[in-house]
Amino acid sequence: MKLTKLLAGAAALALMAGAVSAETFKMQTFLGANASTTKAFEGMAAQLAEDTDGAIQIEVLPGRAVVGAAETIEAIRNGLLDGQYTAPTYFAGKDPAMGVLGDTIGAYPDSETRDRWFTEGGGLELARALYDKYDLHMICPVYWPSEQIPSKVEINGVADLEGLKMRAPGGLASDLLSRAGASLVTMGVGESVTAMETGVLDATDLANVALNVALGMHNQAKYSVLARHSMATTEMSVSKAKWDGLSAENQAKFEAACYAMSEGLKTTLSDEDAAAEAQAKDEMGVTFLVFGDDDAAAFRGLTKEVWADWGAKSPDAQAIVDSHTAFLSSLGLSN
Repeated sequence: MKLTKLLAGAAALALMAGAVSAETFKMQTFLGANASTTKAFEGMAAQLAEDTDGAIQIEVLPGRAVVGAAETIEAIRNGLLDGQYTAPTYFAGKDPAMGVLGDTIGAYPDSETRDRWFTEGGGLELARALYDKYDLHMICPVYWPSEQIPSKVEINGVADLEGLKMRAPGGLASDLLSRAGASLVTMGVGESVTAMETGVLDATDLANVALNVALGMHNQAKYSVLARHSMATTEMSVSKAKWDGLSAENQAKFEAACYAMSEGLKTTLSDEDAAAEAQAKDEMGVTFLVFGDDDAAAFRGLTKEVWADWGAKSPDAQAIVDSHTAFLSSLGLSN
């Protein structure tokens, strides 16, 4: 009887010790609760809790649950959040290096090639050094597909952007489109749908095909253009103090879970885009257009101009520009 009590007491102490050592991360995403990215993050959180025997618990919060997308860094520093799954472009107004990190615009042919910069071109080390200045640890970049332009008019190349009335959110993509001759208007997503319907806009810079269809962009826009004008980076990062409090083993498991989520999203988002493209063609009469090699080269040339201006804004921005330039050269994409 005495032995049974001792064993029960030891088990209770072990459970208490496990509870004390558990680390909870309150993390906000950049999209809504029903977005595939948010659902993937919830799945990752559940798997990570299992893999770490409950040592890492992530509370996944949808976009704007605590603060706006541009305010999550400050929320983490102030203790309102412990981490984020977001896009660095939201912080371009705070730091030009975040803008350069967050959108490689026309530099690369696709997201997979660009993401090799993180793993092969020293990009992850540069990103982590930048995030460290904000008391953050960037765990890993997360896959995000190339974005398209819903348009009411046919756009076959860079020359067709001249004078086009477009919605743009600001940042490097807007800078690129402006240099190509587009007439840009800054407005929210909901406003841009109405503006397309009323003829205020010809086209809009928004997101990937699935999101564009879901948001109603192709109710009026009968073209979808893969111009490679915007290639956003998304990432997962947490408070540096919280990260440093994890064991090396659990840090490795957190990082592995992040990369596994990214790989899974590559399949999920690609499948969703393919399904949305089929729906847009069959049910909405949308024509899909892709810029050719000459126009891709023209955008790379304009990208260099954008990078030259943004790189001059800070040493960190210039370091990222220089690193991309060197990696592109190694891939034979320098001109």
